[in-house]
Amino acid sequence: MNWLQNISITCFAASYAVVFALEISRIFFDVSFRKYVRVGFAAAGLFAHSVFLVLQGKLVLGSNGLWLGSWFGWCLATAWILAFAYIWISARQPKSVIGLFLIPLILGLIGLGVGFGTENQFNSIKAKSIWNMVHGFALLLGTAIVALGFVFGVVYVVQSRRLKHKSPQSKHFRLPSLEWLQKSSEYSLVISTFLLAIGLVSGIAINWTNQTDDALSGGGTIAWSNPVIWSSGILFSWLLLVSVFSFCYQPSRQGRKVAYLVIASFLFLVLELAIVWWVGHATASSKSEVAQYSKIPSISKEFHNEVGRLRI
Repeated sequence: MNWLQNISITCFAASYAVVFALEISRIFFDVSFRKYVRVGFAAAGLFAHSVFLVLQGKLVLGSNGLWLGSWFGWCLATAWILAFAYIWISARQPKSVIGLFLIPLILGLIGLGVGFGTENQFNSIKAKSIWNMVHGFALLLGTAIVALGFVFGVVYVVQSRRLKHKSPQSKHFRLPSLEWLQKSSEYSLVISTFLLAIGLVSGIAINWTNQTDDALSGGGTIAWSNPVIWSSGILFSWLLLVSVFSFCYQPSRQGRKVAYLVIASFLFLVLELAIVWWVGHATASSKSEVAQYSKIPSISKEFHNEVGRLRI
């Protein structure tokens, strides 16, 4: 099984690229056996993707659960979920070309993970616990579902525009029905809200536990005013408000409104992830770190004094 060690990002990225090329070709001509080739390449890419994620994507099975240790692994894991969703949608909607919208997102996440690099690790201030695992995977699944809802919303807008302007309906360029896209968008909105709620609550539990144990372990905590915390709260509040509004106000579930809501939710998510990356996920100042940085002014002062003596 040593050959599994040789699987690289190129293997599954190239498989997804072939799938995307086959999706494009569906617009121009129809071949009966192409769907089997397309699904076959997607399945092969998902297999290679899974092996790479386990062996080289910082996916670690520890005593307390499963862990992703870097933005590299986070991006690849999100892409894996979307690739699995693509195969599932292909089985449910075999005649639709929704892969034209979903595969580029998968390839984009893979490219983003490569850009981050394997050295861009998450900061860890405590030993991994069940709360950390719940927090990480709830946010991971929530992120993937929001991204999937974004695809549904974009496809809904495209299909709605085609029908509204009575564009020529190519027998090859087929998209799911508006009803199916609307229901899928609504499901993605509700499920992502639930998952992000779990992620937020578990994150609060982690920080509360760290504050409680800080005096004993010397570990650090995250200030409640940290942008990561309040931006996560804003994102969850937005998703909760949109879900409740969509459930209680029936007109919001008609037409393009739900599509615009899931697209806006995805944009909020991108902004949240940018804040998390910029500030640093789970960044906290421990007592040792504070003591270390507190020495900097005195060292700087001694350095200037020494330079003054040399000048004399």
